[in-house]
Amino acid sequence: MAGISEKHEFGDELVRQEVLSREELDAIMEQEKVTGVPWYRQLLQKEIISIGSLEHLFRYEYHSKAKRQQDESLGATLAKMGLISKEDLKKSLAEQKRTGRLLGQILLESDIVAPDDLAKALAKQYKLEYADAAKTRSQMQALDAVPESIARKYRFIPIRVEGDRLSVLISDPRAKDSLEDAEVFLGKRIHPILTHIEDTTTEIKERYRGRHTQALEEPEPPPPRAQKKPAKSKAEQEEKKPAKAKKKTAEQQDEVVMSEDIIIQDQTLNFEEIARQASGASVMQLVAKMIEGAVNSGATDIHLDPQEPEMRVRYRIDGVLHDVMSIDHDIEAAVVSRIKIMADMDITETRHPQDGHIAFDFDENEFDIRVATLPCFLGERVVLRLLDASAVLQGIKDLGLESDDVTKLSKLIQQPYGMILVTGPTGSGKTTTLYAALNQKNVLTDSIVTLEDPVEYQLSGINQVQIEPEINVSFANTLRAAMRQDIDVLLVGEIRDPETARIAIRAAMTGHLVFSTLHTNDAPEAISTLRNMDVPSYLIASSLTAVVAQRLVRKICPKCRKAFTPTKAMLKSMKLPESTKKLYRGEGCNSCYRTGTKGRTGIFELLEVTPQIRQMITADEPTEKIARAAKLKTMADRCRNKVKEGIIPPEEFLRVIRT
Repeated sequence: MAGISEKHEFGDELVRQEVLSREELDAIMEQEKVTGVPWYRQLLQKEIISIGSLEHLFRYEYHSKAKRQQDESLGATLAKMGLISKEDLKKSLAEQKRTGRLLGQILLESDIVAPDDLAKALAKQYKLEYADAAKTRSQMQALDAVPESIARKYRFIPIRVEGDRLSVLISDPRAKDSLEDAEVFLGKRIHPILTHIEDTTTEIKERYRGRHTQALEEPEPPPPRAQKKPAKSKAEQEEKKPAKAKKKTAEQQDEVVMSEDIIIQDQTLNFEEIARQASGASVMQLVAKMIEGAVNSGATDIHLDPQEPEMRVRYRIDGVLHDVMSIDHDIEAAVVSRIKIMADMDITETRHPQDGHIAFDFDENEFDIRVATLPCFLGERVVLRLLDASAVLQGIKDLGLESDDVTKLSKLIQQPYGMILVTGPTGSGKTTTLYAALNQKNVLTDSIVTLEDPVEYQLSGINQVQIEPEINVSFANTLRAAMRQDIDVLLVGEIRDPETARIAIRAAMTGHLVFSTLHTNDAPEAISTLRNMDVPSYLIASSLTAVVAQRLVRKICPKCRKAFTPTKAMLKSMKLPESTKKLYRGEGCNSCYRTGTKGRTGIFELLEVTPQIRQMITADEPTEKIARAAKLKTMADRCRNKVKEGIIPPEEFLRVIRT
């Protein structure tokens, strides 16, 4: 988490918010010195603060100096409005300085100002509109547009929707700092209005409970059907509901529902009731908004982690997990069941892992969501991986390769036979690179087959085989069969064992162009890995055309990109000249979730097997000598260039490159 090094300031903020006392904070800091357990982990373990609250503190709440200035400004505003005397203000500021508490809390507890007057002053100070909560009702359309858990997460009350603008009530002006995240999640512009509410969470629950009560009075929906697309009459009914958007959303996608004759395997769970809840409008909407929010924010994965007291929902954006919401324990099972229903999975099976997928269109893009469940101690963990079909349209030039590598790799892909390996750890973008390579081939004139586990993207004009080891459809068996299929280009998802390696190499030697992947740290190491799989060096030399090693690195957020002067130690760690006066990093903003990075690009090293390299492989020369002979431009070199160009921050070099 960003900012953990500023632990004393964060601790002061917790004391200021009366989450813990100064004595408790000092004891926790002392315990960290003794045991090494970070202070924030102790807070979580002792249940003093929740994960969501801690995340919110790190991302939005730390502005201690600014807070003192705001307190003084608030006092001046109250005095200017004639709501507080100069003497009362002086005493309150002295109390604030002594205790570190918020000025507003001191004024309220001392009965110096009324809560509504304080809210009006805060609205004026922060340049916000003010409204009386008691006189401001929430439109049903506004409540339908925002899942209750999202309203609680971002501490606002939806009151009306006007086009793409959502007006909300907030009781704390600092809550507006987090609304940009909610805008991404909901796909709407949020207009905050300040008000006074004693308990925002209770008010949210009461307003949503009123909506649920009204929903219960509506007629029962038609019986569930076991087919993907809803009937026309169902669609017409859905359009009549004000909360339904006109565009095609995940909620309107293939709604697979449970069969009427489900056998209840575990009598301790009422699966019929859970299924009924999962088909309810509120749960369906929550799941739909959760998926749409992930798409809007550019997330690759959605994690639903069962925790106490609520289920935690996180998005993986640019490789980093971000808390976005929590799900109440009382609807947790219904949400998981709703996802299972959409993914054609068995909702009655909660003791074994399951896999499924959801296909839908969103914002003119086709998405396939891979769903995987894992039974845990506190419930079922669910991970949804979002696969954007448009990603397969990337070309070689879109990957982040330097111009000389683009030219070289494009030429190698056009070779009639041989093997091109892409190496790197899990999550380094190997599949994307392979698909980009296939996009260079002509599907009209070439016979192309892929063997994948699993098939992540459907490629037009290409025959894709799903590997199923449990029924003996392994890479080796399928590859052996594919060689009798008159294939020009063959993609093998991964070389996992010596048998697959030998068959793939034989395919490359008999007139096929073979693409595949290996898990190695760099390009030359792929040669060692094949040797360790008992593939003779002369066969490697005869078949191997090139090896591409890669990593994914986070790019600097363009909205908060700033130059800074690097230290000598930083330059030394990256082997940059001491004369380097300026590098770049992101300061952190709402657009990049306070990380300073947004989006990812690849760094690569390309080892071409030339006649000289072929001879060295045959002679069993060590890979270090082969790399020197090839004058290999390493990933470290490529990453260093991107740091100097201001594309990625120095921290990414230190995170990705082994020094």
